[in-house]
Amino acid sequence: PLLSLSLSDSPAHILYVCVLKVLDMCAAPGSKTGQLIEMMHSEEKNGAGGLLVANDKDNKRCYMLVHQTKRLNSPSLAIINEDASVLPCLYMDEQRSQPLRFDRVLCDVPCSGDGTIRKNYMIWKRWSPANGNGLHKLQLRILRRGLELLKVGGRLVYSTCSFSPIENEAVVASLLLESAG
Repeated sequence: PLLSLSLSDSPAHILYVCVLKVLDMCAAPGSKTGQLIEMMHSEEKNGAGGLLVANDKDNKRCYMLVHQTKRLNSPSLAIINEDASVLPCLYMDEQRSQPLRFDRVLCDVPCSGDGTIRKNYMIWKRWSPANGNGLHKLQLRILRRGLELLKVGGRLVYSTCSFSPIENEAVVASLLLESAG
């Protein structure tokens, strides 16, 4: 399914990874990336399995991501610093014959954060309906690029920490309309 909703599971747990190629498109600060790495290593049989590519556009947040994941010492992790909405194709061979397609993609996109008001009251003071509206196009571009990088038959999880339908259902609905289902 394109959209998977579960209040009890984190986005990382919904993906369920073992020996797969996984892309975390907006990875910093790294808690979900850490969960994904731990899940990959807990399922592997003989040594490191799978590949996790963790990306974040912001240099400072990417540094934080490196710091958070360094303690896990995983040979399966690659961290990149790119704009997720235009993430370039990655290749596993020097001939660049086959672009890398991922079995699992996590799109935990930038959002207004209004779903975290209870623990971060400053969001309430700055909140406006325009916050989510302004992010809709970016969220749609990231989701679209995530689907382009997903293998046929793969699983993508789109998530935000917002309650806004403009940032959630409307993004998914827009992509479904544009791709004819």
